[in-house]
Amino acid sequence: MSALHAAGISKTFGAVRVLEDAALTLQPGEIRALVGRNGSGKSTFIKILAGFHEPDPGGTLEVGGEAVDLPVRLGSAQRHGLSFVHQDLALVDEGSVVDNVLVGRFATAAGGRIPWRRERRRVAEALARFGVEADPRAAVSELGQVDRALVAIARSLLELPEAGGVLVLDEPTAFLPDEDVERLFAAVREVAATGTAVVYVSHRLDEVLALGHTVTVLRDGRVVSTEPTAGLPKERLVELILGQELEAFYPSLADAGSERVLEANGLRGAVVRDVSLWLAAGEIVGVTGLNGSGFDELPYLLFGAGDARAGTVTAGGTTRDAADLRPEVAIAAGLALLPGDRQRRSGVQDLRVRENVSLPALRQFFRGGRLRHGEERRAVRSVLERLTVTPPDDRLLLSQLSGGNQQKALLGKWLQLAPRVLLLHEPAQGVDVLAKRELFVQIEQAAQGGAAVLIASAEAEDLVHLCHRVLVLQDGQAAGQLAGGEISEERIAELSYRGDAGSSPIPTTTGVTT
Repeated sequence: MSALHAAGISKTFGAVRVLEDAALTLQPGEIRALVGRNGSGKSTFIKILAGFHEPDPGGTLEVGGEAVDLPVRLGSAQRHGLSFVHQDLALVDEGSVVDNVLVGRFATAAGGRIPWRRERRRVAEALARFGVEADPRAAVSELGQVDRALVAIARSLLELPEAGGVLVLDEPTAFLPDEDVERLFAAVREVAATGTAVVYVSHRLDEVLALGHTVTVLRDGRVVSTEPTAGLPKERLVELILGQELEAFYPSLADAGSERVLEANGLRGAVVRDVSLWLAAGEIVGVTGLNGSGFDELPYLLFGAGDARAGTVTAGGTTRDAADLRPEVAIAAGLALLPGDRQRRSGVQDLRVRENVSLPALRQFFRGGRLRHGEERRAVRSVLERLTVTPPDDRLLLSQLSGGNQQKALLGKWLQLAPRVLLLHEPAQGVDVLAKRELFVQIEQAAQGGAAVLIASAEAEDLVHLCHRVLVLQDGQAAGQLAGGEISEERIAELSYRGDAGSSPIPTTTGVTT
């Protein structure tokens, strides 16, 4: 008896068929990865299972051998043994852990009273299963990102039978650093070991191959292949996703210039301690390390958007105390920052694409105290075309674009300013393989145009191919620097864990070059 059997699932929006005769069969305890480009039909299929979309007539769905009527009634999927964890986790930050886990499912004692002590113990036991030691009374906002994800999974499992059912995870690691991903994987494997089938949606192909027993590829609304992951080359999976061979995933790296356009000395922040670095025009510099090393704090300190406590930043010919630097001053000096959190810090999901893209350049569209909407629209549409944003409709809400197209639009909003320094935090996080390549091409083109680029990322493979230099942080301090042919995933890992071991000299306040 299969855990899930879906056949002939189709969906048409207007005149466009976005899903056609999709079929998926999972066995109990199976972890099935579901991959495809943005727009391939993954999200539509998941939303049909959840009851959010009504499919076209003709499809069938069975869960645990029992037929489920289509369309699934919104809110009733759990009764059929289907539970979901979405990318945004759907947690209330201000609410307690126990409230988030048990919302709508509190036990009641005599008189309708909630036995809080027993319920907190119940939640603590559910979380302990995944190594989460959080106080059930603590606010969710106090948890780290991986513990938040595990809270969402624990909540979903309470909606399923003790053994069995289907858990759907939609991009659960999109905003997790590498070392936290393995904690989540261990939890998923434990869930599958009880007999629960897992559908795992992700753009991270290395994760798909490491976690999934099998992988189903969707392309243009159709299931094109289902393969065992054991022995499946990543390159073959990319070809299945794209429908063609991708000859060169990373753009060629041009030579960097020698003119220094940014220099930071003795930076100190919440985690960063006494870090110095410099960037040259046309140079792409990576900064990385383990979670908690402070590498992800650096772009914000350089932009005046972090909690700088000491150090100086020199840009635009002026040296300023880092503690006094503000984003508006940094922008005036030619700096631009693309934060890693697309949902909360990089864009405004409930505003239109036009409003998001034009925001940093809005002043140029004002004349005589009036906003020239026609000029604004033309400028934004030019950005969308240049960055191949699909659909190139500036009237849509940002939230209506796929993750990859959101990221391209948000990168474009800064590129239109032709910044001298481009600061990027996880620029390809949570996007599909083709959008990732398109983003890398734009970053390389910006460098070729003379911009200095800093990429703060935990994705060592990307840094190896994109960067002229890579600075590795450990415990808030510079552990070492790699340049040119020295840069490899193995050397980055070695510096992350062991510190300086024969790497190139680290930039200092005297400007030592490599």
